Amino acid sequence: MKYQFTLPNFPESIFEMKYSTWFGEQSLYKDDVPMERSTEKGKPFLIPTKSGEILKAYPKKDSPSIVQALEIDQNQHNIVEKLKLYDFAIALLPFCLVFIFNGKSIFIAIALVAFLNNLDILRTNSTQKNKYLKVIVQTAVITALYFVAIQLF
Repeated sequence: MKYQFTLPNFPESIFEMKYSTWFGEQSLYKDDVPMERSTEKGKPFLIPTKSGEILKAYPKKDSPSIVQALEIDQNQHNIVEKLKLYDFAIALLPFCLVFIFNGKSIFIAIALVAFLNNLDILRTNSTQKNKYLKVIVQTAVITALYFVAIQLF
């Protein structure tokens, strides 16, 4: 996923965090220029300022979210808006189907993947209506595919 944001230390710059949900890899870009990453503990991104200083931006967990926040000078800056409780509830919709289908292990795995994908959908810059529609459509498609798989196997 790609997330665009700004930081107070750099009001004219646009940052973009590319984050892999599956592998946890992160890349930070400032105005489309990739930022280096230090090898020191915490692996901070090294962001140059106009004055020539280098600010260290440490990726931090933003619980319960899987998306990272950046900590600069002991101040945490969220990359995306935190999800509301009802957003997590709708993201969990595929797990309701697990109970309907008697908790088969393959469907639990599919529901987990759908849940993580739903979280990514809910963090996009779409309208709330479009986000919820995408989550509901994805859940309906997964349900249909599951019924097809039951018939084939």
